[in-house]
Amino acid sequence: MTSTELLSVGTDAVPLKRYRLPGIEREGVAQLSLLETALWPIQGGKLPSNKFETQYGFMTDAGAKTASVTVRAASGLQSVDELVLWGLLGATLERRDTDPMLLATPYWMLRHLGLETGGSQYAELRDSLFRLAFTSYQNDGFYNPETQEHEFAAFQFLSILLPTVGGVGKTVDNDRCWRIEWNPAFYRFCRASGGNLLFDLDLFRQLTPASRRLFLKLKDRFWRSKRVFMNVDDLTLNGIGFAASRPLKKRKFDLTSCIRELLDHHVLALGRGQTDPKELFLKRGKGSYVVVFYEGEYFRQSESGRVLRQKNAISDDPLNEPLRKIGVDAPGIRRLLKTHARSLIQRWVRIADAAMHEKPRGFTGFRVSAPAFLIDGIQNNRTPPDWFYAHEKRQERKQWEQERDSSSQDEQELRRVYDEERQTALHTYLSSTEGRQKYDQTYTPLLAFHRATDPERYREAAHEATLARIEQFDFRFPDYAVWALTRQTAMAPHS
Repeated sequence: MTSTELLSVGTDAVPLKRYRLPGIEREGVAQLSLLETALWPIQGGKLPSNKFETQYGFMTDAGAKTASVTVRAASGLQSVDELVLWGLLGATLERRDTDPMLLATPYWMLRHLGLETGGSQYAELRDSLFRLAFTSYQNDGFYNPETQEHEFAAFQFLSILLPTVGGVGKTVDNDRCWRIEWNPAFYRFCRASGGNLLFDLDLFRQLTPASRRLFLKLKDRFWRSKRVFMNVDDLTLNGIGFAASRPLKKRKFDLTSCIRELLDHHVLALGRGQTDPKELFLKRGKGSYVVVFYEGEYFRQSESGRVLRQKNAISDDPLNEPLRKIGVDAPGIRRLLKTHARSLIQRWVRIADAAMHEKPRGFTGFRVSAPAFLIDGIQNNRTPPDWFYAHEKRQERKQWEQERDSSSQDEQELRRVYDEERQTALHTYLSSTEGRQKYDQTYTPLLAFHRATDPERYREAAHEATLARIEQFDFRFPDYAVWALTRQTAMAPHS
């Protein structure tokens, strides 16, 4: 239980299924621990310090504790970002054999989110993904659903790799697949039992930003009780993210507007004998109010409508359009999606897409055709071509430079130091006995390969591919968010 919940005597608790859903078309997935507080002030935009600090209370065997949350966003966040985050996370998790990556065209992403698909919408989606990629989350009382303990956690949500026209950088190609790679720790927290909340994405999209946050908090809590009590001051400041500069009276008015909106959608109901949302507020002292929420009819709808979603599972799959653009016909797409792991299909879609549009170094052309190349790689579970690792490394480097250029001056300096330390650690590893053995084992066959495919620069190409492979499979270094947290903790003055 958190500080936003106050138990009352006589609460009507009923055994409810935590993740039950009414008949809905699209499902979003939110991480439960992140719902304890707002991710960013409700008005959105950049903050002077590029960070938002808030807190919430929780109970342990040792008594009540307070968790401090810090969200850093170099570009700030906007209200649409939570729709993009939870909507695309839900799209990733709902597929079988899922792995922490979503590969889909921006058209498919917009359609899945229920947004318009005009020209400006692609730019808005791209900007939202950029903001989310630059955001890190830190919580010193984070409930880890894997260990079932409260821990100190710091992570980023996702990374993005967007193809450019002709593979030459600058202009993003909206006709090809965009790639979202979820942070491994964040993704595990979202997949773990008791770590996620499924919700109606279409209803979420219809609500105002403040009502969206309240809807998710209530959906989590209504599985325990039909009636929930929350402290108004804590809910409006920490839970929803209204500005602290707004007096409690105005925040109460804003909260009442959210309640009216959720009443209109039957998410909430009034209590027996009540006729106005204002009657849901209870005064507990001077400047202290509690609001009571009653579960609405929305949570008791039939689930029969969800059957319609299953009938079009193939055509609605995010990989359907990329496979079709590569040249695979409808029966072939259906067969691949039904008989092979998604991770394998996604890998070869990326390889074939890069080969078709970017003509990367070392690629000598398709022997038959692009679809034949892709199907052969999938059906025979082939190892990706050596040129692919070096190509991916170059893409990741460009992504890193974009993030660095978009950061504040302090953040840029911190990222520069991180980059230097990571490169130093890589060189140290390559100088070790294990590193030299790995390099020699990998370099020799790659040298022979690139001598035949790229004779003008085969040594350089083999060296690049070798480093890319070692970084991919053997070298280990902490993510930027974890590294930055460790560094800041070490530099903090000791009391």
